[in-house]
Amino acid sequence: MAAVSKPSELLKITHLPPKTGWMDTPVVFRKGNFSYPAKKKSLDVVGMPYGRDWSPMDDDWKLPDNWKQIVMEGLRERLEKFRSLRLFMDICVRCGACADKC
Repeated sequence: MAAVSKPSELLKITHLPPKTGWMDTPVVFRKGNFSYPAKKKSLDVVGMPYGRDWSPMDDDWKLPDNWKQIVMEGLRERLEKFRSLRLFMDICVRCGACADKC
């Protein structure tokens, strides 16, 4: 469970736009703000590729050199395979109406 922020920390929140652009602002990973990766031995059991032990807190995630190509190829395969994903990518505007229906 994520740690609860103290009132003094909550008072420091400012709603002003950041001084740098969103591409130039580094991402700050804090415990509880991300999903933890699966362990290498668990990935090996189910036959997943690129199984290794790592943490989002590491500076170097040791991704393969062609990680973008791997992700884009996986997305292409899934777009061809799943009509629901194609529809989502074409029409979803993240309004939340679908969640209201469930």
